[in-house]
Amino acid sequence: MANRLIVHIGPRKTGTTYLQRVLQQLSPSLKAKGVLYPTDYRGQEDYNHVGAVSDLTHNEESKESNRWTGKDGSGWTGLAEAVASWDGTAIISAEMIGGLRPPAARRMLDGLKASSVDIVITMRDLGRILPSSWQQHVRNTHTQSYRRYLERRASERGDLPPTQMQAEWDSERHQTFWRSYAYGALVRRWQELVGGDHVSVVTLPPAGSPSNLLWDRFRAALAVDALPETAPKLPAFIANIGSTRSEAVFLHALNVEAKRRDWNRKTANELQQQLLSSGFLERPDRGGPLLLPRSYLGTVREWVDVDIADMATTDVVVHGNVEDLRVLDSAASHGRVPSDQIAAAGAFATANAMAREAAEIRRRNTREGALSLPGRLARRFRARLRGDQT
Repeated sequence: MANRLIVHIGPRKTGTTYLQRVLQQLSPSLKAKGVLYPTDYRGQEDYNHVGAVSDLTHNEESKESNRWTGKDGSGWTGLAEAVASWDGTAIISAEMIGGLRPPAARRMLDGLKASSVDIVITMRDLGRILPSSWQQHVRNTHTQSYRRYLERRASERGDLPPTQMQAEWDSERHQTFWRSYAYGALVRRWQELVGGDHVSVVTLPPAGSPSNLLWDRFRAALAVDALPETAPKLPAFIANIGSTRSEAVFLHALNVEAKRRDWNRKTANELQQQLLSSGFLERPDRGGPLLLPRSYLGTVREWVDVDIADMATTDVVVHGNVEDLRVLDSAASHGRVPSDQIAAAGAFATANAMAREAAEIRRRNTREGALSLPGRLARRFRARLRGDQT
């Protein structure tokens, strides 16, 4: 079994993808130094361990059946075997770990055989988390409006202190958001599973900080000598493509229309991915980011104040500064997105998608024409003409 297992809990939008990509790139050199970051545990190259953890916990944490997803448990088996057979330090990382309820979290830890377990949690301020979370909600083809989404988060948060809400957050399946982002309760939950001295926190630096600062903090929390002081430069890749304010509202409207037309979620999601990967990104002026509504700024700040005070009672070691979790004035916007901006984003993405589809049709017709009998005859005729001319 592994001598030491480090579990990185990086709820979505807490720098997780960046850190996972760095660890993936370092994986071969780390392995030579006795540190395992598994990337080929299920017969393909993975940069994180979401596939394995979801294999293990899917029936406990999701309403969807394995028949619908096609999960067979092989990802979890591969990861567990890799960790169990490793004689050294092993690191795993998955966004969804923070949202696990205690029984599922215990089942995961029990399946990863290690002499000792350390938990490292990355955290980001709610002013940036909430808008990003709704955008992810939209990308999952949901039709709930931004305002209604925030109202739902507020209702789930409740009015009681976190110590009194934690039992509900830990037990109710739908409370995934606050299991991940009520930071004091998150720390306490994992301290109860592995011990208070085995949980540490990394706060995301504020915008404009030195590019290596997050890696510095993460490296200090992991306390693994094999990790380099400077993170390697990552090759260009597109991950977790963000949408701007006008694009997010347009995609939400698209979801509503897709539902009205009874499209299945897969079809709607595929169209979204096409618009995100090509239609929006090529637009010269995409507009500003989605922010908190100004009317919610005070409420979110109150949540943050409570959570910072709650986390202080856990005596958890923080790499960074808890003040990084404060919500700035710049996190909120005034007014609704102008309709002309939404229309412009949608028109550009639609036109781009149509142009790409037309180009693909032309390429397909060219290929089919080359394979058909008239196409072959035409090529022979042109070849003879060229021969006569020479």
